[in-house]
Amino acid sequence: MSLPSSLRGARLLLVLPQLPQDPASGAARSTRTMCEMLAAAGAEVRAVATTASERAGYADPVAFLRSMNIDPTVHAGRRKGSDRPVIEFLDRGVHYKLLDVGRRDMHAWQKIVGDQFDLLFDGDLHSFRPDLLLGFGGQPGDIRRYERARRQGVRIVFSLRNEGYVNDAGRVLLSSMDGVLTPSQYLTNFYRTVLEIDSTPLPLPMELEDVVAQEREEIFFTMINPSPEKGLMVMARLAEELSLRCPTIPMMIIESRGSAGRLVQAGMLAGFDLRRHENLMMSPPLEQPKEIYTATRVLLAPSLWQEPAGRVAAEALLNGIPPLVSDRGGLPETCNGAGFYLPIPPEITPRQATPVAAAVVEPWIELMIRLESDADFYREESRRAREAGAIYRPENLAPRYVSYFESVLDAS
Repeated sequence: MSLPSSLRGARLLLVLPQLPQDPASGAARSTRTMCEMLAAAGAEVRAVATTASERAGYADPVAFLRSMNIDPTVHAGRRKGSDRPVIEFLDRGVHYKLLDVGRRDMHAWQKIVGDQFDLLFDGDLHSFRPDLLLGFGGQPGDIRRYERARRQGVRIVFSLRNEGYVNDAGRVLLSSMDGVLTPSQYLTNFYRTVLEIDSTPLPLPMELEDVVAQEREEIFFTMINPSPEKGLMVMARLAEELSLRCPTIPMMIIESRGSAGRLVQAGMLAGFDLRRHENLMMSPPLEQPKEIYTATRVLLAPSLWQEPAGRVAAEALLNGIPPLVSDRGGLPETCNGAGFYLPIPPEITPRQATPVAAAVVEPWIELMIRLESDADFYREESRRAREAGAIYRPENLAPRYVSYFESVLDAS
């Protein structure tokens, strides 16, 4: 999509501490999609990032990129035996340089190969001479890079995707930015209340090619990432109670940071073995979100932390899939009037040590049974989901992102 824009010819540098295509990070994928929107509007966009991922286990980054129809070039490090390889490619109008950090996570690499990453960053800072920098991260190395860019006159936009900056250092960091973008009014209100930081909320950016399944079979009630913050102890009880009552309703658990084994272990803490239920199926992490929704009937998101937004709920809407979500954080806002928001008692948190009581999941089970058995009810909820998802379609959302970055650039 090409938009008339004063961004045409502007230079933007994306800087991330992790893989921009990270399948386990909504923050990384959202920030990458912003850049794709700006490139389509005529900006020249480059990215300096790493291959670090939030997914459980290690996946070869080159093979992963090729699975996404990206053809990367791998350059050996300049200093033989000490430098890590650099992966370079062009995708959707953005030119990427990724430092291959091996098995190191998002934070460990900064201490070990941070100097090499700085060389990549400084090289683009001086040769590309960006007008705008977009990124996130609050490690000391991240902050020093922002400072070097600022000294060069670069306008900096911080992609604020979580509540992880609630301290004096976070206040200093965010107040130094030329712009702060959040994915929800909830998160904007949170930082205004706690830190007196102003920010701009814009709906989650989506690339339809990544998230919308071309063909769908409405089969599974699907949960993604069985981890404590995403509702592990709710899901364990929900899977047990539903399977006992309605063993013909199929459920799918998609691994990400949380694993299927962790879900089984959670059940064992309450004395039940989820492996005995034939309707409960597990899937390893999938490369593209659209693969998740190909066979999903209903999305389950019983999060126990205060979700900044809840990207999976927006993805479900775009596929016409009704989301059943908890009432935590920005999840209801992300659903935009569709789906169902089910309260979970506030004393139930990610620190919940055992599966919740059966009464907690009873409202979920009642809705799931109706969405499975009542075809007219499901059809109407699917229609409402697709209608609500229109706010995430690029033709509706890209102009708002372009306008925002234009305002930051014009303020200079």
